[in-house]
Amino acid sequence: MRVLATIVIVLAVGFLGVMGYYWMRDGSLQSAGAEMDKNLAGIDRTTQPLQDSLGEVGDGVKETVDNATDGDDRT
Repeated sequence: MRVLATIVIVLAVGFLGVMGYYWMRDGSLQSAGAEMDKNLAGIDRTTQPLQDSLGEVGDGVKETVDNATDGDDRT
């Protein structure tokens, strides 16, 4: 539980730090939020191949579990 809490806290502090930087640089929360949206959209596009691969892994795991629990002892 401590590890999960630590991860959440680090992400929250990091987000607030970056948001604060953009706020000080641009002078308003609206422009800081727009900059964060733009950067997060870029991260999403950059990691799309990884997201697709993880989706395929998840589908494979689901299929394996379904095959193992379908009641057929041959699997």
